[in-house]
Amino acid sequence: MTGRPWHRALGRALTGCDLDLGVQERFEVDAAVAALAAAGWDAGRIGAHAHAVAGAEPWPHPVPADARGGIGPAEFHAALIRTREALGLAVLTVLPPSTRTRLDADERRLLADAPPHFGRG
Repeated sequence: MTGRPWHRALGRALTGCDLDLGVQERFEVDAAVAALAAAGWDAGRIGAHAHAVAGAEPWPHPVPADARGGIGPAEFHAALIRTREALGLAVLTVLPPSTRTRLDADERRLLADAPPHFGRG
């Protein structure tokens, strides 16, 4: 099996830069985080970058298929999610739970509406 550019693709998604991080036989989250940190992109710097670009451009940055070097989209996004979790960047902004609101007349009508097979009674 030949290696694939796991760290390079993840680095591009998280930093927007094309970092020369070699090729790996398989994805390992701890190795990916260590490679990014060794290239100067620790969790703090990646988080600051993510907050800086938020709203102006998408983050994580899109990584085209040719830059993923044979890494499929599903396995790449799974690796990206695991890497973000390891960096403490699974979400950028933690929001409080939404509060309960009072239903209006239309919403109450929709909740009361049920198909005939529900058998009211």
